[in-house]
Amino acid sequence: MQYHLLIFESSHQVMRADHILMQQGMKFDLIPTPKQFSSDCGLSIRCGLEKGEAEAIVQLLLSHGLKFREADSDMP
Repeated sequence: MQYHLLIFESSHQVMRADHILMQQGMKFDLIPTPKQFSSDCGLSIRCGLEKGEAEAIVQLLLSHGLKFREADSDMP
């Protein structure tokens, strides 16, 4: 299954994103940042690609001023 990853530069940013997404009832997973994606933060957000879920999450987080990189992955 394909996933969309949001890779943050700080743990503060990823924890803020986690809080925002939980408040909105969005489907996502907080995971260790995969080794192939270098980051100063050890955590990333993984979300599905179906039904525009990833796009909705990206837009929500951008509207809150969060900065992150995006990548697609087929990791479990």
